[in-house]
Amino acid sequence: GVTVVEGGAEMDEFAKAALFSLLAAVIYGDAVVRRRETLAGVHFPPLQIFFEEANKVLSGVGSSSSDSEKKSGSVVSAIWESMWRDARKYDIFLHLMAQTVSQLPSGILASCANVFVFQTKNSQDRDLILPHLGKSEKGIVNTEYKRYLARIPKTFSIVKLGYSMDVLDLEP
Repeated sequence: GVTVVEGGAEMDEFAKAALFSLLAAVIYGDAVVRRRETLAGVHFPPLQIFFEEANKVLSGVGSSSSDSEKKSGSVVSAIWESMWRDARKYDIFLHLMAQTVSQLPSGILASCANVFVFQTKNSQDRDLILPHLGKSEKGIVNTEYKRYLARIPKTFSIVKLGYSMDVLDLEP
C-alpha cells in the first residue's frame, strides 16, 4: 500500500479516507467528461479505481456521534452508491476490498457483479454474501455455503463472475 505522509508525520485514518474520497471523486468526474469525448469519437481505455479498506472510505471512519455527522455520512454514502451504479456506463470499473461487507453502504454490494469471498467471521457478512452468490433468497438458506463461508481455508475463495450470457457461468 501507499503511506500518505504530510509534514513528516503519517496521516490518521480519517484524513487518509477523506483525501482518498476526494481524489476518487475527482478521477470519477474526469471519467464522466472522458465519456462525453468518447461519444465524439475519441477512444480512452477503461478507468480502474481500487478501494482498499473500502468500509472506511465508503462508509466513513469510525462511528459518528452527532446527528449532523450521521446525516452527512448518509449523504456521502448515497453519493458513493450512485457512483457505483453509474460507473459502468462511463467505462469505469470500481473494485473494493473490505474485511467487513456489512459495514459497506447497502447499494454498493448490490451493484457488484463480480465477487471474491474469503473466510468471513461475521454472521451479518455471510447473510449479505449468500444472496449475492445466489445461494439464499427470502428465507431459503443454503446452510452448506453459509458454514463454508465461515471456514474457507487460507488462500481459498469463492468467486462469482456476474457478466455472462450462460447461466452455468454464473455459478460460484
